[in-house]
Amino acid sequence: MKFDVVIVGAGPAGSTAAKYLAEKGVKALLIDKNTFPRDKPCAGGIPIRVLERFPYIKNTDLIDSYSYCSYTHYYNLKNTAEFQRKEPVAAMVLREKFDHGLVDLATEKGATLIEGKSVEDIKLSKYNATIMLDDGTIIKTKIIIGADGVWSTIAKKSGLSHQRPIAICVFQEHPLNSNKLDKFFSKKRWCHIFVNFQGLAGYGWIFPKKNRVNIGIYESRLTPYLKDRKNLKLVYNNYLAFLKANEIIPYDLKMGKVRGAAVPVSPLDKTYTDRVVLCGDAGGFISPITGEGIYYAMSSGQLAAHVVAQALEAGDCSARFLLRYKTMWQNDFGKDIKLLLQAGKRWAHDNDKFFRLVLSDDTLSELIFDIITSQIQFHEYKWKLIRRYLYINLKDLIGRRK
Repeated sequence: MKFDVVIVGAGPAGSTAAKYLAEKGVKALLIDKNTFPRDKPCAGGIPIRVLERFPYIKNTDLIDSYSYCSYTHYYNLKNTAEFQRKEPVAAMVLREKFDHGLVDLATEKGATLIEGKSVEDIKLSKYNATIMLDDGTIIKTKIIIGADGVWSTIAKKSGLSHQRPIAICVFQEHPLNSNKLDKFFSKKRWCHIFVNFQGLAGYGWIFPKKNRVNIGIYESRLTPYLKDRKNLKLVYNNYLAFLKANEIIPYDLKMGKVRGAAVPVSPLDKTYTDRVVLCGDAGGFISPITGEGIYYAMSSGQLAAHVVAQALEAGDCSARFLLRYKTMWQNDFGKDIKLLLQAGKRWAHDNDKFFRLVLSDDTLSELIFDIITSQIQFHEYKWKLIRRYLYINLKDLIGRRK
């Protein structure tokens, strides 16, 4: 079997890369170890800018619902900020349906799909790349796009992977009839975020959807200030009990199987080498603060497709040529990831004062909310945010002295 490009991993990153390559007339093969439709551990909330950057998604039925309001709580219900908009603040998806839809979009454009097969090894040479599947199939290609997740085989076999910090989340997605969803979350599908619940260096979430509600907690493991790690299952059980006691979710909500996932929180030092580029979780592209990765997955898949098509046209798949991929993602979303990474290292360090000031000022809280939910780019508003925080901090100090 011979293809111009082989994309390993058919999640949002890989499917997006395959779609754009197929549109350019490139002979592309998409491989995934699972058979579609398949589910994926995920909260299912995606930023609106995903739809702005990839407008073709709006013309499908891949979006399950929209949320128009979000409540952010610090520790408890006494410290709360409400964010309500005329336009949606987030889109909700069911990963089983969303990912399958993206695969279909890629194959409709001409990409070939192999399902239920795992990549066991790869060999890179001066003239081509060879991929060995678990059933003995051998595939020849000019270049490989690794989009196979946080434990990427392609990153490992190409020598690009290394030990890196990860974040952990646990969650459940519960079926819930529309009447109860309307009662507890209104037709606007209010979201809830609980920052630092029980001292967690992270947050708890509630994401209501059309006929389900996704509830979970996320712990960042970046910060050097943490003295110990939390028992996430215990924190999650306490979180559910708290939500029920405060009538935020139905008291009789049945508990299903708790699921968990690990996500990267920083890009790899190098996301390309001879005949290989990495995108999505495989490259470490994710928000270190929230763990949201679909925007970065699809964006890096789009950029990877662009650079790979250029490499094929130039007849040069060397690391030297593929360096332009790094330049592109750094200029595109890398600045935001870098700033979020710096902010994420301060979880659980002097947060009380920070959140007290944020919640006391509507302008500051709106800025933070828009950055966290990816409504705006962090690096473009960095200095506005800093100036506002310094102003509120000074105002607070003067007020206390009086």
